[in-house]
Parts: sequence; C-alpha cells; structure tokens
Amino acid sequence: MSGGGPFARVALALPLRREFHYKIPDAIRERVQPGSRVRLHFSGRIVHGFVVALDAESEVPESKLKELLGLSGDHPPLPESILRFTRALARACGSSWGTALEAAMPGSLKRGARRTSPGLELGRPEQELRFDLEQLDAKAPKRARALRAVLDLGSPVLLADAMRRSGLSRSPFDTLVKHGLLRRVRMEPQDELIGEARALETAPRHPLNPAQQAAVDRALESIHAERHESFLLHGITGSGKTEVYLRILEEVRALGRGAIILVPEIALTPQTVGRFLSRFPDIAVLHSSLTGATRARQWLRIARGEVHVVVGARSALFAPVSNLGLIVVDEEHESSFKQQNQPRYHAREMAVLRGRLENACVVLGSATPCLESWQRCESGEFTKLELPERVASGRLPAVQVVDMRHEKPVHGRAPLISRRLQILMQEQIEARQQVLLFLNRRGFSPVLWCPDCGETLRCPDCDVPMTWHARRGRLLCHYCMHDAPRAELCSTCKSPRLRPLGSGTERVEDVVKQLFPGAVVARMDSDTMATRDSYETVLHSFRRGDIDILIGTQMIAKGLDFPELTLVGVISADTGLFQPDFRAAERCFQILAQVAGRAGRGSKSGTVVLQTLCPEALPVERAAKLDYHGFVRQELEHRRSLLYPPFRRLLRLICESERQEDALAVARKLADELRRICRDTQSQVLGPAVAPLARVRGRYRIHAMVKCAEADTWERLLDFGATQEAASQRGVRVLLDPDPVSML
Repeated sequence: MSGGGPFARVALALPLRREFHYKIPDAIRERVQPGSRVRLHFSGRIVHGFVVALDAESEVPESKLKELLGLSGDHPPLPESILRFTRALARACGSSWGTALEAAMPGSLKRGARRTSPGLELGRPEQELRFDLEQLDAKAPKRARALRAVLDLGSPVLLADAMRRSGLSRSPFDTLVKHGLLRRVRMEPQDELIGEARALETAPRHPLNPAQQAAVDRALESIHAERHESFLLHGITGSGKTEVYLRILEEVRALGRGAIILVPEIALTPQTVGRFLSRFPDIAVLHSSLTGATRARQWLRIARGEVHVVVGARSALFAPVSNLGLIVVDEEHESSFKQQNQPRYHAREMAVLRGRLENACVVLGSATPCLESWQRCESGEFTKLELPERVASGRLPAVQVVDMRHEKPVHGRAPLISRRLQILMQEQIEARQQVLLFLNRRGFSPVLWCPDCGETLRCPDCDVPMTWHARRGRLLCHYCMHDAPRAELCSTCKSPRLRPLGSGTERVEDVVKQLFPGAVVARMDSDTMATRDSYETVLHSFRRGDIDILIGTQMIAKGLDFPELTLVGVISADTGLFQPDFRAAERCFQILAQVAGRAGRGSKSGTVVLQTLCPEALPVERAAKLDYHGFVRQELEHRRSLLYPPFRRLLRLICESERQEDALAVARKLADELRRICRDTQSQVLGPAVAPLARVRGRYRIHAMVKCAEADTWERLLDFGATQEAASQRGVRVLLDPDPVSML
C-alpha cells in the first residue's frame, strides 16, 4: 500500500478488464481529472487510456508505479455520466472499460484533427440577389444556378454543398465572388451534412390525432415526474411516429434537458436531420460518414454545452449530452444497431441502460418491433404505445400476392417481373405516378454457375459464391471484397458455358429499361451510392418527380416518404427467408412490411405487389395482410417451443483460424467449459459446429452457442467469454458475441 497520492486509476484501451494506478507528473497534475485521455507505458510499449478516478492510495508500492507520459490532446475530459455509462456498458457486453471509453470519443478528436472548409456567404442583401437572378437566368444560366443553390441552402454554406446542390463545378461560384455577389469564408465543418438536410426535408406542425396525443401525454407524464421509463411506440407505417418524437422533444427542451435521437442507417440521417432542423435551430449530427474533423467539431460542441439535441447512428449514443432527458431509437428493430466489433453493444439495449442511469425517458419506435421488445412489453418491463392508423386519413396500401410458380416462362426462363406487376407499372407511368421496385440483392447475379458440372465460382478466401457485377465487369465477394475478372471457363470441368444464376438490382434495372424504354429509371444500392451526397441527390430527384421508377435494396425500404409513390413491387419476397438463422422469418416479415409501407403515403391510394415462390410462408402471408400482431403471435409460439429469444438469451463464441483443425480444437475446449458452467442449470450448450459462413477472409470459423436461462449463469458465461477473447491460443482468435443478431 502506498500513500502520497493522488494516483491516476487508468482504464487502458486494451482488452484488459481491470484498471492500473499511475503516478501523475507535476507538469500535468492540475489538468488530469477523471475522464482525461492519457498516454502511458504498458508492457514495453506506449498505449492510451482514460483516467477513471483519482485515488489517494494505491495497493502497489509507489516505487513500482510508473508515471503518466502526458495528456492525449487538449479536448475536454469525458463527463462523469459517460464514465458511468461506459462502465455499465462494458460489464453488459463483456468488453473492457477502456475499450468502451475509446468508443465514446471520436477517433479524429483523439488524433487532434482540426480544419476549416471553404464556404460562401451572400455578398449583397438577399432581396437584391433574388432580383439579380432574373437577369442571370437569361444571360448566365450557370451562374444563376450557382447563386440559387446558395440562396436555397442558406448563407453561409459550404462550397462543397453548393456545388453538389447545383451540379456545377467551382468556376461559376468563383465568378460570382469576383463580381461581389458572393464572398468567400472559412467555415467550421459542423454544417457539412446539415446544409443539404435543411433543404431536403421539413416537418410542418400538424395537429395530433387522438392516438398520437395519447402517446405524447403518456411519455410526458414520465418526463414531468422525472422518472426513467422505457416506451415501445408501435405505429404502422405512415402513422406519424416522427411527429410524436418531435412533440416529446419540444417539451424536453422546454424543461432545459437534452436529447439523443438514434437512427439506424447513415443514409437515412439527412432526411431525419432535416425534419428535426425545421423545429430546432441548432442540433448536432454524429455518424461515421462525417469527416473526422466534422465529428470532432460536433463532439466538442456537445461537450461544451453549445447544443443539446443530437441526431445520429448508433455511435451517437455516446454523445456527452448534459442533463439528458430523452433518448429515441427510431426503427428499433434494425440489426445495424448492433456493433460488430468490441465493444459489441446493441444501441437499443444500451439506450435503455443509459436512460436508466441518467433518469431519462426512452422511446423505441417501429412499425415492426423486434420480438424481444414486444415481449418486454408483455412482461411489463416496457410500456407499449400504439399508433394504429395512418395520419391525415391516409389508408394502408392494397397488397397483391403473385405466385411466381404460375408465371409463364419468357425465352425459356422464369420472368423477373410478373405480368401483373408489368401492367400496374405501365398504368402508374401513364398516370405520371412513381414506382419503387425492391430487391435486397445488389449486383447483376449472385452466382456464376456451370450447367455441365454444377459448380459455382467461389471466393478463394471465403466459403461463398462471388457475385457478378456486370457494370464493373468483375466478380466480387461481398464479404472480403476480393474481385476478379469474369472467367471464361469453369475451373472444375473447363466448360465455356458459365451463366449467371439469380438476379440482383443491376439485372432488374436492365429488364425494367427494356420493358419501359421511355421511363426514367434510377438504382439505389451500395454500388451506386458510393459517395456521401449520392443518396441525397437521388432522393431529391425522386421527390421532384424526375424519376419514374426507383430500384433498390434495403436502403429504400424504410424511413422515406414520397407522396407521389403509389406502387411498390417486391421482386422476390422470399429473399433471406431460408437462411440458417432463427431470425430469418422475423427479418423477412419486417423488410416486407417496411417496404410495403412506402406506398400510398400521400393523398393517393397505394398498391403493393409481392412476387413470391412461397405464398404460404408465414412472413409472406402475414405481410400480405400487413398483420404484425398475427405474425408476432405465431412466431413467438415457435420461438417459445424451441427456446430461442426472447425466451432465452444467446451467447455465441466463434473461433477463427487459418487452420480449421486448430479452430475446432479450441472450440471443443471452450464448449466443454461452457457445459461445466451450465451444469445443473436450465441453460443449454450447442456445438461446437462449423459456422454457416464456414470461412471468411482466409480464416475458418467454428462456433459454439449457449441458450441461457438464468441471470447468474449469464454473468459467469460473459466473464468466461471475455477472458477467452482477450487470450490468444495457437493462432486462434476467439470472438465473444452476446445477444447475436446474426447466426451466420
């Protein structure tokens, strides 16, 4: 035991589930405090960590304690609320406290990234410039477009946003500056995304219907009582869930408290930001698509108390919002809320945890809630709020099911688009209405197949077929991104008759353009949405009516509202239904219900066509009736009979190695220890077995799983798994995945 402190208790940014004492040099003694990020020597190298406490004494003799090397950066320390939250998160996820703390701070801030970006502001009063636009339209149309972009986005504006909005190069903006109509400025990068979002979406204040008002009143009851409560807001598509969030947020801000709004997909953030911006003048945006400098700037604004409302993807949950009063998790069922690297947290579950720690109200919203959240309502842990009708007398779309087994072949093969869907598409185009076609598979074809020997071209590093991307003229592995030119001969039998099997969005696009040569067609998937502004550009064009038919993957399936969209076609309602994952049916139903909800959200009625080879499958049958309650009732009974979540918790250990026998040997030992831990309990150990994705990036994968029934058993399993993950065994990497969202 040594006195003479204070000593810094440090959580290292390493997979070590304990803290270490360090002496504090005199030069930084006054600046080191809990939450400070520091540099230090550990095990012969320089690493980083966070000071989590200042202790007067240490169990280690002072002569054996090392000194901190210094502070890491000049940013504010993490607040006490984030220290408490990350400690609880680490315990819940089986990670180290230091790893959780690292996740709470933007990487660019840790690296000290700071910069400003070129911007523009008005050089003369706005009224004068709008008058000048009439003359510029006739004499210099490009300069007029450039000026209009700045006026529409609002001065000051980032030059990059103005160029993107106008579709112009820098030259016409430079000319406007030369003539004094605009001025150059240097801007903090905080508005990098918000500029486009401000013009993209507005949220006029509509009167609430009775169900919306009841939901708002019930949530505010909890907020005014200053008690934590978690709500599940179950509202059908188009029922006005966002308006409920906004009304609750208005009251939270009136009470002087802060809020975090979580959205699942980065691509959806601009539209959501725009809706919140129309009500709240200053919010922060946090997601991984922002530049490092933007993330650092936004985080600092939050930490300094300059903004109190944060919108973003799952990492926004760590935002240092002071006096937190509300956390909203929109589309709470989305699997993208699960972090795949340590700390492997689920933002939905951790939102509830942070709300409990900070006495904040938590609202989880979805038209298709996950079964875990639904069951927690049934058990009384969550409070259910229902929005059973669309707003403004809107009607749910009519759903038609087309059994593709009965479609006549075209040129000897099954048609991609049924005759019924073709007729409806033609009618919509002639009526100047818009069509959305959904297929959750990108590329031209998921397989290149040899009809002579039955082999498929597979990735050399992964146990999966390579997808044919015709636009690139390349085969691509969607797991490791290995690419190769299209082979002319089968690698097994040397046959030259390789042919694409199955369809992706590229092939849908080709077929649609052949069927409707006069229509304007756009495709939205991760191949076409390669840049930060691609998504906003297509959305803006579709909203203006410049696009007749939009084809896309799951990024078009939720969160979008287009009044002129009256027909939705699902090319293959069965996609993903037969994956070796107990959640396959739930995900299939959710995506079908979500994409169906895009139709008929304006004044015109909508139609949805589900093309399927399995019309009798539960997800398809219930989605055709837009019957969430019916699906949940049957699926829960199925889960109960098999002891899967929400009736058991799952813990998965995955062993990866370049040698399959090594991975299997370690997995067997781990499974034996899991069985020892679960002896005399109701918990059940499965495996080890080869994972459904047997090999990825050159590493073989063997997994074992526990269906856990008891809380104390769960804690022991989590401790064991975390210990094994931190250790290296004969070149075998062990991954701990508590509450996995994917079984692949």
